Amino acid sequence: MKRRPLSLLSIGHLVVDVTAGAVPVALPFLQHEFGLSYLMVAFVATTYQVTSSIAQPIFGTFSDSGARRYLIPLGVLLAACGFAGLGIAPSYPAVLIAIAVTGIGSAIFHPEATKSARFVSGHMRATGMSFFTIGGNIGVALGPLVFTLLVDWRGLPGTVAYAIAGAAAAIAVAIIGPSIARAESAQATGPRPTSADSDKRAMAMLVSVVATRSIIYSGILVFVPLYAVNVLHHAPSQNGPLLFAILAAGAIATVAGAAIGDRVGHKQTMTISFAFVPPLLALYLVSPGIVGVVALVLVGAFLIGTTTITVVMAHEFMPHRIALASALVIGFTSGIGGVAIAGFGRLADVAGLPVVLWSLVGVSVVGTALTMLMPASSRPRAPEDAAAGARNLAASAVERR
Repeated sequence: MKRRPLSLLSIGHLVVDVTAGAVPVALPFLQHEFGLSYLMVAFVATTYQVTSSIAQPIFGTFSDSGARRYLIPLGVLLAACGFAGLGIAPSYPAVLIAIAVTGIGSAIFHPEATKSARFVSGHMRATGMSFFTIGGNIGVALGPLVFTLLVDWRGLPGTVAYAIAGAAAAIAVAIIGPSIARAESAQATGPRPTSADSDKRAMAMLVSVVATRSIIYSGILVFVPLYAVNVLHHAPSQNGPLLFAILAAGAIATVAGAAIGDRVGHKQTMTISFAFVPPLLALYLVSPGIVGVVALVLVGAFLIGTTTITVVMAHEFMPHRIALASALVIGFTSGIGGVAIAGFGRLADVAGLPVVLWSLVGVSVVGTALTMLMPASSRPRAPEDAAAGARNLAASAVERR
């Protein structure tokens, strides 16, 4: 496993996904700044989701057709610069343009970066992919705090400073291009998977499950902050720590979820995780105090903790189109969640935010049922193999110090 390029890819992933985590906490500020309805606020989130997610399969197909390593720094730069322009946008249409640029940067980055992370992971693919994935999860978790700190520092125009982080990260991931090329060449000597190795039915089921998960995840990130401000009458600044706790729990759970999935099976892990979401989300709505907040944080852990598992399953179901498979479960499904958010925004205008959140409880019940119907990807590893994987991860951590 090539630790330096993998580390820099993970950092690039972090910088890109900070913008994803920052968008939900930015919505109440934008609503106040431009006097937006819930539908208009939801459309901001939908614009990001559509441009960052539904477009990903297009770039995934392009990435699978050959080496497109220049897409990695380009994606980082566009994502950061779009986010930087969000705070200085003079009008609602300008906000949508800035959000769209951010989303396109994310769509460009993810398929090629995920494929490259698989190459530089060598034979330790599960460990390498977990390391790459957790960079993005940490970025999403830091997003609310980064946005809050920038706004506290200079108001909404403070987001301009994020362009500096984007430029630095773009340079860093551009430098490792030759290392990725060498890793790709080393793996090209073996037999290449073909379309005969794919399982289209299983992939379609997986996409359906992850799309349902994305609807719940996006709904929580968009409407819980609005619910906290407009229904529970909390200060908008409190949303940053709340979303950080939810997303940080998910980042930590990503490592645990991958280890549990290797031991007991991917499908079993996803089913059990999804089954916890409906009662915990309902508990938050019934008791929105400390107990409810803890329940909401656990929802984040159970939802986000299976991210790496779904990427690994997608690669197993479509081994001949790694970038496209990644784009479908990382991006396309998120876009479906974003489109659903627009509908929930209209529902919020008509029926109120509590109805929207209770609807998410219902969607999570459907998601649990779909997960039960999903085919398994592979047999769980034997305990000694899982232990060996844990030892490899520990050894890698020691060597990086």
